[in-house]
Amino acid sequence: MRKRGEITVFLSLCLLCVAALICVMVESARMEGSRYYFQTAMGGALDSLFSRYDRELWRRYRILGLPYESEEELAGILASYVSRYLEVDNWYPAELDGIEIGSCEDLADQGGDHLTEEILDYMKYGVWSGLEIRPDDGGQFLKDIQEAAGAGELADVYDGQEREVRKLEKAVEKIAECAAQQEEYAEEIAGRLAGDDADGFRKSAGKFRREAGRMDGLVEQYEKQAARLAEKLADTRKRIAETEALFQEDRAKLFEEQMDPYDAYLSEDGARRQEILGQLEAGRENLALLEQTEALVSEAEEAWKAREAWEEEMPEQAEEGGSIAASGGAAKEREELSLAAAAAMWSSRTRCAERAEYAKGDDQKRGFLDQVKSLAENGLLELVLPSEMQVSSGCLPDSLLSESAERGSLTAPGPLERVLLHEYCGRFFTNALSDEKKPVQYEMEYLLQAEDSDRRNLEKTVTQLLLVRQGLNLIHILSDPAKREEAHSLAVMIVGAAGLAPLTEITACFIMGVWATGEAVTDLRTLLSGGRVPLWKSREDWKLSLEGLLSMGEEKACPETEEEGTGFTYESYLKLLLFLTDHQDLQLRMLDIMEMNIEREEAGFSVEKCAYRVDVCGKAGGKHVFFSLPFVENIVGQTGGYPLEAPAERAY
Repeated sequence: MRKRGEITVFLSLCLLCVAALICVMVESARMEGSRYYFQTAMGGALDSLFSRYDRELWRRYRILGLPYESEEELAGILASYVSRYLEVDNWYPAELDGIEIGSCEDLADQGGDHLTEEILDYMKYGVWSGLEIRPDDGGQFLKDIQEAAGAGELADVYDGQEREVRKLEKAVEKIAECAAQQEEYAEEIAGRLAGDDADGFRKSAGKFRREAGRMDGLVEQYEKQAARLAEKLADTRKRIAETEALFQEDRAKLFEEQMDPYDAYLSEDGARRQEILGQLEAGRENLALLEQTEALVSEAEEAWKAREAWEEEMPEQAEEGGSIAASGGAAKEREELSLAAAAAMWSSRTRCAERAEYAKGDDQKRGFLDQVKSLAENGLLELVLPSEMQVSSGCLPDSLLSESAERGSLTAPGPLERVLLHEYCGRFFTNALSDEKKPVQYEMEYLLQAEDSDRRNLEKTVTQLLLVRQGLNLIHILSDPAKREEAHSLAVMIVGAAGLAPLTEITACFIMGVWATGEAVTDLRTLLSGGRVPLWKSREDWKLSLEGLLSMGEEKACPETEEEGTGFTYESYLKLLLFLTDHQDLQLRMLDIMEMNIEREEAGFSVEKCAYRVDVCGKAGGKHVFFSLPFVENIVGQTGGYPLEAPAERAY
């Protein structure tokens, strides 16, 4: 009996189809798992790569950065990590084709924005206790320090104005002295004429002519100085308008009021200018009159010579009292041959009185005040440093990142972030009072000034701090009626009673500016001695009296200060000054210091070769497991392997 095999063949074909379907489904799921496994491998490799952060950078500054030489090096390291995943015997066989680096952002990219991101992450979760400047108050401190800097600059502007006024008064003084000297010589001429002293007259006339000839140049100098003062006042008004937005609580009015005496001065100076021009015209008239007088003197001299010649020729007639007319000469008698006509002519001159008045007061006290300003402008560092403190001689490298890095900051931290950033600087960078000693000691001062040596950074920082304290002190003086009255009383003594009335107010403004500067000098001495100084002072916090200010100028030395006190320390003031520094400049300068210090331990270290973010794409070829049968591969239309691609990104 023959058996039929249709069912067997049919079932075999069915089972084959079912097996193929199962293999396709399982292979499809396995392929998706393979892609996920490869993506996991790329992520794990990046994690392993980023664990190679620079240990010294983290230890010193709590900043994570991945040091590398080239992007090819990073790709090679990643490939070695990914290969370890692919070498495992599992359901996801694959062969790595390569890794492409899409982008690699360094700590120095975007103007140092990545550095700030890391610092803020650390500060927000790391340090919040013991802050002298609270982050919530950052906005107010920013306004305070900007107002202080603006007030300090205006104080210097007012000082420049007062100096221009003083130069103008000096020009008036020279004109008045010239006029007085002309009057003295004019009286001398009158005396010579009255005494019939022709030779003496000519000598006095020569002196008068030389002195009167100076008047044109003196008046021209006066006119130029008056124009410079007017230009200076116009610039000051422009500066006040520009800085008005910085002032709080209507304090801009205090500075605007200081312009009123200058307006009054220019108004009264206009009338005085007319007197000066009249004085110039009087001098010219007197010079013309002097020429006429000299002509009369010459005529008289000729007559005298003729008379003497006649007396020599005819002595007998001369003894008898004969006249020149009797001998054919002039019709004048001996007694008429004098300089009386010239004297009468000269008596009609315009008097060269001291019409242009100028201030004569206590020049010694003014000199003491000038000396205080000179001390603050020249040799300030030596004036405020404690005697036991030695200035560091450290110098920064010739090549710095901040000088060559591309600037492309994309963020602008707000006041709260700036407070945290500045607090970080205080905790991780040294300053002039830090106990830790380094080859380059004044790191925070460098953040502010970016000079090439410790000395220059400290000098400029002290000058900037003086400007801020000067502005704060001036606001205090202008807001205190008692101190303003003290300044006015001293101004009266300095100016005297002879000058224009507004000069007293102008001098009082000058005194208040110098007083603010002198107090700022004592503030700096206190801060550099380890003491504290309040940002906004009260009457009880004020240290320097006007007598002490004059003594400072006389002795050319800063008075001794007490280290105790309330307010902010030197380091805290540096943090406040950082508000005035452009945030991108600050970021790059911080990187300068980090690179400089770490390079001493790790030769060749560069923050431009410290990766912050890496964007990569891995490519591999997956191997089929359930498609290995040729007929299955023919069914799905694939032979060999299949491509795997896994993009990945990591950042600290």
